[in-house]
Amino acid sequence: MTKEELEKALKEVEEQRNQLREELNKYENPDESNVVTMAASAKKALQNAISSGSLKNILEKVSGSIDFMKTAVTSFTQIVDKAQQKLEGKVEEITIQGGMKVMSDMWVPMVLGLIQTQEFQHIMANMLVKIIKDS
Repeated sequence: MTKEELEKALKEVEEQRNQLREELNKYENPDESNVVTMAASAKKALQNAISSGSLKNILEKVSGSIDFMKTAVTSFTQIVDKAQQKLEGKVEEITIQGGMKVMSDMWVPMVLGLIQTQEFQHIMANMLVKIIKDS
């Protein structure tokens, strides 16, 4: 290579080096233009989410989930309370239809009875279809 070719190649390498340094500096020292761009992008995404109704749908789903969670927590609290009472020897007898007492070994027949109801079968079918469609 001639001296001129080497100088030209060196100049190109230095230009690439400077460009890489500038890109690196953007990550190390973000300037206001990057912050403004991110803010503008966030505003646009928020506007699109509101306009399309997707934000409303998400919030409604969250609200419904919170309602379900509250019901579940309340139920589990009641179960724990009943377990605590039983551990303390306070046995409460519950009767079901026909005056039969609920015994601790009756959970299998009770679950089977639940599984046989139309409501439970429809709920499970809906859940199965949702799982399949979301996949």
